[in-house]
Amino acid sequence: MLRINEIKVSKNFYLKDFECPCCNKVMLHPTLLENLEKLIASGLKIKITSGYRCEKHNKEVKGVPNSKHMKGMACDITCNDIEKAYEMAQKLGFSYVKIDKLKKYIHMEV
Repeated sequence: MLRINEIKVSKNFYLKDFECPCCNKVMLHPTLLENLEKLIASGLKIKITSGYRCEKHNKEVKGVPNSKHMKGMACDITCNDIEKAYEMAQKLGFSYVKIDKLKKYIHMEV
């Protein structure tokens, strides 16, 4: 039986790529998805490491109280070329982009 989160929502992503790891719920802003597809179209290989977070999970990971992750408007990614992904993300219309070179991930918001 197909789970709802196994539905493909774009060329490269399924709902499950964005689901909360503790409850499997998903919220996903369409602009976030569109911008991530643009990153992939530039030849980058990205992986979502944190998509939607319910309030409980956000507290567990010590996220900010009003995190855009809890609204489906933010994600964290890893990438085969993190520097290039960071530069591209800044040009794609994300409202906020932050790179953590030590932990090797990028946080992006719309």
